[in-house]
Amino acid sequence: MNPVIDAILSRRSVRAYRPEPITAQELDTILLAGSYAPNANGLQNWKFTAIQKPETLQKVNAAMREALLGLPAGSDLHTKFTALIEKASDPTAEFLYCAPTYILVSHLKDAGSALADSALAIGTMMLAAHSLGIGSCWLNQLRGLTNEPAVRRLLTELEVPENHNVYGSLGLGYPAEALPAAAPRKDVIYVIR
Repeated sequence: MNPVIDAILSRRSVRAYRPEPITAQELDTILLAGSYAPNANGLQNWKFTAIQKPETLQKVNAAMREALLGLPAGSDLHTKFTALIEKASDPTAEFLYCAPTYILVSHLKDAGSALADSALAIGTMMLAAHSLGIGSCWLNQLRGLTNEPAVRRLLTELEVPENHNVYGSLGLGYPAEALPAAAPRKDVIYVIR
């Protein structure tokens, strides 16, 4: 089978990782692949911030927890993140699945293509990771929490531009267990010939 098609059909979201980080060369290859993803007018208005330092990963987790616990009751975000807020009430809650590498994908706030550009970059990085034997999982919590004070402070510390929002993030690492087979596909394909 074509290796690209094989990677697409066999990739799975991984939520349990071995503790050792992926290599610098593997990370560089995944980030490079992401930078080649399709994007509106080829403007490349995104930024990929990769984190492997354990202390910084802990800061990301803590900022997410603080932001979730600080959401005003009854607000749209509070309603949207009810399950995550409940999880955040546990001081040991882990939001990154203990992934030893974490990539934030940010993009210009006012760009109409920001979400699509970011999604394509993340998808491309997930396929690149899988082709290298590295597991990945799209983590979407920061998209809604970007402008919460605890998260915005952390993003500033990580040199994510103020005119950027995080549109998605990605946990990466070597899978701790064998990947399961794909669930049967739904009947979503309709061809008019």
